[in-house]
Amino acid sequence: MEDRALESRVVLFGAYIALVGALLTGGQAAYITLTGGELCISDGCALVGQLTRIPPFWFNLLGCGLFLTVALVSFTLYRTGLTGVKSILHLLLTAALAAEGVLFTYQYFVASAWCPYCLILLALIIALNLILLGRGALFGFAAFAASATIFSLLTFAPFNKDLSDGTYAVKNSEGGMELTLLFDEDCPHCREVEEAILPLDGCTLYFNPVSPVTRELFPGLEKRPVYDYRVNFSAASLMGFDRIPILIAKKDTGREIVTGTSNIIDFVEAMCGGEEPMLDFGGGGGGFSGGASPAGGLFTPPDDEGCGLVADPDCVE
Repeated sequence: MEDRALESRVVLFGAYIALVGALLTGGQAAYITLTGGELCISDGCALVGQLTRIPPFWFNLLGCGLFLTVALVSFTLYRTGLTGVKSILHLLLTAALAAEGVLFTYQYFVASAWCPYCLILLALIIALNLILLGRGALFGFAAFAASATIFSLLTFAPFNKDLSDGTYAVKNSEGGMELTLLFDEDCPHCREVEEAILPLDGCTLYFNPVSPVTRELFPGLEKRPVYDYRVNFSAASLMGFDRIPILIAKKDTGREIVTGTSNIIDFVEAMCGGEEPMLDFGGGGGGFSGGASPAGGLFTPPDDEGCGLVADPDCVE
């Protein structure tokens, strides 16, 4: 009888933990609805959210539904003690831990950043497995290990896509250089560059956002019906850049990369506006040459010359 009472209290405790998870994920979904952005305690959260195929709102809503279901089933088990109810709980928590195996390895192998919020949810799922399933949690850990192992063996680079798949708008020009600007709609430095280069007619300009465009931009320009911002985000990350704007110039000898607001404006005015360049654009090593730069010829702009690649609350007008 005492064992039965102890087991009931353990199940009830597990139900309360599930409710905590529901409050966290439901609160995050509500915050996204009200503000349009996630409540992130680190850049890792924003980075992981930007790289997913579906919006973070739906991820959180799905998580809230899972935790509420676990809480409801746990309360039912607490009151009835039915074996069938425990089997449902076992299935739910094992599946949840298998899914967490994918999300955990995604952070490590794809995003290359840890999301503290995601890790808290993982800890709650692990706690629920241990508390509610006991030794049955071994099945969940096996599922976690299997999904994580398989995921780690896969490659997720978009081999069939290039920067043209990430183009949101184009300003065409007869002849001249082809330039691709990686930007974000909320970045004031990007906006400064856009205002400076849009009047120039000597180059073809491609505007590639690193995050979804939520409002009408560049009126009068040709808009692409479909664009994949993740291609642009991945390109910047793979090149080792963590700040925007970034300009990629297509030349006969390869591609030249220019970073920093003033550098980009000088470069475009020199190449597309017929003005004399203020700096040397030799592009040593495929980058932006600054001549006397202490970095050995590769010019690195100061931090205040751009915004963070992920959500940057400090980079506002």
